[in-house]
Amino acid sequence: MDKKDWLILEKVFQEKNITKAAEQLYISQPTLTYRLQQIEKEFDVKLFYRGRRGVDFTEQGEILVEYAKDMLKQQQNIEELLWNKENEVRGTLRLSISRTFAFYELPQMLKAFNENFPKVEFYVNTGVNIDVVQSVYKQDSHIGIVRGDHHSPHEDIIITEENISILSAQEIDLNDLPSMRRISYQTDPALEMVINNWWQDNFSRPPISNMNVDNVEIAKRMVLNGLGYCIVPSIVLEKNNHLEKGILKDTSGSPIIWKTRLLYRKELLELAMVREFVDFAKGYYQDFSPK
Repeated sequence: MDKKDWLILEKVFQEKNITKAAEQLYISQPTLTYRLQQIEKEFDVKLFYRGRRGVDFTEQGEILVEYAKDMLKQQQNIEELLWNKENEVRGTLRLSISRTFAFYELPQMLKAFNENFPKVEFYVNTGVNIDVVQSVYKQDSHIGIVRGDHHSPHEDIIITEENISILSAQEIDLNDLPSMRRISYQTDPALEMVINNWWQDNFSRPPISNMNVDNVEIAKRMVLNGLGYCIVPSIVLEKNNHLEKGILKDTSGSPIIWKTRLLYRKELLELAMVREFVDFAKGYYQDFSPK
């Protein structure tokens, strides 16, 4: 087996579907099937069985998948080690990023970094915070960016702080919120807990929430059209700061601050591209203050 075979095994196992795996790898389905047959022939094993819901790997197949993953990681590590011996910063920086941060901040951040280090490529995965933390822990990613407070064994730095805002197209009295329509959206459990705790500290009855949408951008558009209010991190305001009618405060009257943290493993600072990205992030957001 070679690197192409390792990638094929990894992708087929991930997708559990031959057609989808072929599309992801940009090869034809017959070519992928042939390579899989050659692997089975080489090791004299059955890799998987086809079912209605896709492919189910055999025990031997799963062993080969783990071997393929290990070999890909070893090759990646040796490439990074060799690149690190050069005078220039280069390589593929693997990033795992909170979806909200990826949507509102990441593109311009990566563009600015790439202007300084044009030979660094990016491999980006987005997800909820727990996925990001796990990705850094398992060393699938060099860098993770999470939102809110999370327990992590890794090094972390706070790169942004922001308020949590109440958005409405009309002027409102915050005391009237329990009688108004709230537009809810799917978000990270950590943010949901902060908002729920604030609500319980201030009101004795639950919110009226008859709209529950997929993401905060849909919720914001609902607010723009006067369909209710929503509670969001201020990162989502962008040019719509006229929607902000108040911010969440704790029981002492201080603003509740929502933080963005950059996670990394200390030993990975030996890689020039990781070290440069961490230093860059510190400088990029050094003047960032709560919106």
